[in-house]
Amino acid sequence: MAEPQLSPTDAALRARITELSVHIPCGGLRGPLQRRSSANPNLPVRWQSCQDEDSPERWPGCDVSSERDLCIICFRATAGGISRWSWLACEDCRAINNALERAWGVRPLALGRHSVMNGIGVRGNAPPDVREAQIERLLKFAKGDDRLREWRQHEYSWLAGRFDPLADVPLRVWQQQWPPGPHASYDAFVRLLGRELPLAPPT
Repeated sequence: MAEPQLSPTDAALRARITELSVHIPCGGLRGPLQRRSSANPNLPVRWQSCQDEDSPERWPGCDVSSERDLCIICFRATAGGISRWSWLACEDCRAINNALERAWGVRPLALGRHSVMNGIGVRGNAPPDVREAQIERLLKFAKGDDRLREWRQHEYSWLAGRFDPLADVPLRVWQQQWPPGPHASYDAFVRLLGRELPLAPPT
């Protein structure tokens, strides 16, 4: 497969960024997904783009041209994937979300990319009143969750404030500064939901 034609700006950043990195201005992950082979330097390397590039990379046959993104809850671990059936939150954050659903009887946050992953859908054989409620819930999901939009603005901005505002920070460096894990996920949920959780904190 031939290398794509790049703008001078995109070509320069691909020469500069040597590993998957957090693009601080937008919060997206961009960079090569594997190192260039020293034995076969002409072999193409799959590049993951962020939204700020002149011509973001598009991967044929993929629902989403992104292998990993920052978790939308803790912004420390990674989640996502190339499929519409990918989770947008990391394993630790999903575990807390599921535990809260068991405790409260309702799922606090929709963390799946596809509505069905969150138990949201419309049954064709449902009674009219149930079907209407299902449609309303689906439309609400399609609009997105204002809580998560506001949380991203607050939490990501706070974490990113430790770095140069125009930098591309290697993901490994980001995670050294902000380690992912059960404690980080628990703390994020407490602050996002604004209440104590009916769960024991991680030990």
